This record gives sequence, C-alpha cells and structure tokens, in this order.
Amino acid sequence: MADWISVLLLILCGVILIIVELIFVPGTTVLGILGLVAMVGGVVISFTKFGSATGFWVLIGALTFSVLMLVYSLRAGTWQRFALNTKMESRVNEDEKLDLKLGMQGKLISDLRPMGTAEFLDKLYEVQTNGNYLEAGNMVEIISLADNKIIVKPI
Repeated sequence: MADWISVLLLILCGVILIIVELIFVPGTTVLGILGLVAMVGGVVISFTKFGSATGFWVLIGALTFSVLMLVYSLRAGTWQRFALNTKMESRVNEDEKLDLKLGMQGKLISDLRPMGTAEFLDKLYEVQTNGNYLEAGNMVEIISLADNKIIVKPI
C-alpha cells in the first residue's frame, strides 16, 4: 500500500510542479525538471514494484492525467481569480502644470540632487535642476516646462 501511495504522490507532485513552472514561473526550468524527475520516478517505481503490465498502465495514466491537468490549467478563466483585473486611469502631473509659467518663482521644500520638491502657488511639484545641488529653503525660478519635467534654476 505504501508503494502505491508513493507512486501516486510522486506523479501528483510532478504534475503540480510542471504546471507551476508553466503558469507561474516560466523560464526557470528548475521546477519543470524537478516535476519531470518526480513523474519519471513514480513511473519507474511502479515498473519495479508492480511489474511491466502495471507500470505501463501507470505510465498511460500519468500521461493522461498530465495532459488533462495541463489543458484544464491553461483554459481561459481558470486563473482569473489570480489575475489583476483593474486598470490604472490616472496620469502623473497631467493637469498640475497648467498653472505654472516660465519665470515663476518658488521655494524648495527638499534638497535638489538634482531632483526634489518645490512649492509654487501653494502646491508641491517635483522639479529638477540642470545638475546643480540646491539646498531646501532656497528660492528657484522655472526655466523650462516640457515632457512632464519642471526645470528650475536658483535665484
């Protein structure tokens, strides 16, 4: 009885490892190889402990079970509960820069190394310099507004 349990557990674990390899961690091949070794081990044990006739039936059963489980796991909708079904609709700084103009002055809230935070019109914006280090508290002026970037220089 213990031999049958070990054969079935090896085949089951092998199929599970192969499915995990194909669905969750594709490309690593480690789990797939371990799953294949476990399945082959279960079939080899069935051949040695129960004879060739029973071994062939176990081999056919293992292959059939593997194919059925693979088809079931790859069906559309099987893994929907694991999938992310939401979509991000927001944009970064899309409308925030409409109030800003070239030449506006603001105060640095954080150090610019070369990026940091500055306050313009009582709102905080992510700004950057042309490579200069500026300490928090300094006054800056906007010299460029392009491609969601606010470039400033010290005053």
